[in-house]
Order: sequence, then structure tokens, then C-alpha cells
Amino acid sequence: MVFFSGTRYIASAESQGVWLLPASAEQASVEGSQDRVTSERIASLGRGFNGYAGTWFHDLRTGQVGGWNSDARFPAASTVKLAVLVGALRRLGPRPERSPLAYDLQALSGWSSNLATNRLLVKLGGSEAGGSRVAQAELRRLGAASSTFTAGYRVGTTRAGRTSGRDVIAQPPLVSGRVTTARDLARILFLVHASAIGRPFALSRTMLSRHQARVGLALLLASQPTGQNVGLFRPALRPRYPLAQKHGWLLDAQHSVAIAYGTRGPVILVLMTYRHNLARSIASWLGGQIVRVLRSRL
Repeated sequence: MVFFSGTRYIASAESQGVWLLPASAEQASVEGSQDRVTSERIASLGRGFNGYAGTWFHDLRTGQVGGWNSDARFPAASTVKLAVLVGALRRLGPRPERSPLAYDLQALSGWSSNLATNRLLVKLGGSEAGGSRVAQAELRRLGAASSTFTAGYRVGTTRAGRTSGRDVIAQPPLVSGRVTTARDLARILFLVHASAIGRPFALSRTMLSRHQARVGLALLLASQPTGQNVGLFRPALRPRYPLAQKHGWLLDAQHSVAIAYGTRGPVILVLMTYRHNLARSIASWLGGQIVRVLRSRL
């Protein structure tokens, strides 16, 4: 960055590890028509996966959407912590980044800390149980009608039905009271993004200020790409694209929801996977194939 006073050079400064989103990030087209050709390509990948998979994408430039098994309910792991994040951003006031609990916001979004999430639940509802009820209400407010948030998280662990829906082909065992779908997760992330760029319909739905939403988006952009928290899309996208993302994992599950900020416009990508003793590398391979299908949109 270079600083001038009029035409006179004053100084320059350089920042490391900082993302400046492209101008194309200022797009938030609501869900529109389904891209059936792309959906069929993704469906072919999903059908070929040795386990359960659910996918969804939302092109925020065109509004086109698509996916496969997108309404099947999966054990949510940490993905529904997005509801805690939204609720906490609002609860912590107009400058949540200055709150005494700002570190917990960073820990929840940065490396999916269960301990930080439970502290925020107590802040939201007076107890973990009360906060869980608030998080459940947030899910409903954000349009995640098939998702549940039943309790706080077990600290220091990664433990690993049937529902109605328009796109439920194969559903894994529901080994947790917290469940969600690929389409639900995309809806939450869409509203956070749209609120951050000041869209009135999203601000009224999230009940966040634009600043609060931008803080939330910045926290998701700063998610630490290490260990399991690398997620399922980053290896294929490399550092070229800023990713606002949240991941969840159990012994048998690997999930990622992300907004990829490409030069053409932002695209929401969701992949949920489940099988016995599922390695992240296997789920990440599928994530890479989905990125290949959608790369022309970025």
C-alpha cells in the first residue's frame, strides 16, 4: 500500500497474509434456476462415492444453483456452529471484535473450538442448554429448516431416519442430535455474505448490522487451513482464492461449506460426506472433483 499527500509520496507499507476481496465479491443473487447439466455432473460424482455424500452450489453472480442429495440430513458435526456465530455476533453488540468474548469468536471460526463454542452458548442463553435453544432458533431464522442444534459440544472429542425433502437420495445414520443438510448450510452462509455487503433482505433476516456481518465474514475468511480444518475444497483451490469457510468432522464424517471468491464472482460450495472411518483425504478428493466441475464459474 502506498500513501500520498496530493501527488507527494509519503510512505509505503506491506501486509502479509491479508486478503482483499475482488470487486466481484459485491454480488449476492438469490437462488434462481437450477443448472441441470452441472447438477448431473455432480450427481455422477456423488453416485460414485463409496459412502454417503450431499452437495450444493450457489453461484452468487447468476443465482444458478445445483447439487445432489442436497436435502439429506447428515450428522452436522461443527458446521451448525455457524448459527452460534451469527447469534453471538448480534449478542456481543455493535463492535463484537472488541468484546471480551472476541477470542471465542476467533476460536469458533478459526479452528472450530468446542470449548469456545460452549462459552458462547452460555453467553447466548445463560447455560449450554439455553444457548442451544437460541442456536436452534437461529437456524430457523436463517432458513435452515432441516437442521437441529440440540446441545453443547463435548470438549476434547471428535465422536462420531428418514426425512422428507425434494432431493434426498441416500441418507447416512444420524449418529448425533445435531443434523443439517448441504442446502441448509449454503443458505446460512449466503445470508452472512449478503448481510456483509449490505443487502437489506439479508440484514433483516440475520438481524445483524453490516459491520457485525463483515466481522463474521472476516472470521470465516481467517479459518486456519491446518489439520482437519484444511477442509475439502482448499487443496484443489490452493491459496489463489479467498475462502470464507466452516468445516465439521467426526470419525465417520467430513463436511465443508465455503464461499470461494473468484474473479467472476463468489460461489458457495458445500460437500457433506459420511462413511465408516472416513479419511479426510478421500472426502477431499471428491471436493477437488466438484471444484473441477465448477471452476469455470470462479
